[in-house]
Amino acid sequence: MSSLSENRLVLSISIPALPPAEFSGNSRVHFYKRHAAGLVARAEVLAAVNEYGYKDGVQDGPVVEIRWGLPTKVRRDWDNLIARTKPYIDSLVDAGVLRDDSIRDYQPKYGWFDSPRKPLTEIRVYAQGE
Repeated sequence: MSSLSENRLVLSISIPALPPAEFSGNSRVHFYKRHAAGLVARAEVLAAVNEYGYKDGVQDGPVVEIRWGLPTKVRRDWDNLIARTKPYIDSLVDAGVLRDDSIRDYQPKYGWFDSPRKPLTEIRVYAQGE
């Protein structure tokens, strides 16, 4: 896989929250509540993609970088944060950025940063080097 510097940035959006906790593997909420949280998360991502003005069509095997801005020093598990991003990835499919959310259709990359004032999720999509 090539480095991100060799790829072209095609989408960069920020969501002013961490992904919904209802999608964590440890969550014990009713499926209606999980569904409702997913609808809100998907709407946020779709609105951000539209605001960005994305017009590049479906990407072929892009790198999707997701970074979480953590407002506190609370310990967080990678696997829970990754699971919580499902509605965000699904929204990229709905928006026509990704072909599918299967393992063969995009390369995920995850990271985090300190965000002392508020939680934040940054999503960047890079086209494979051309």
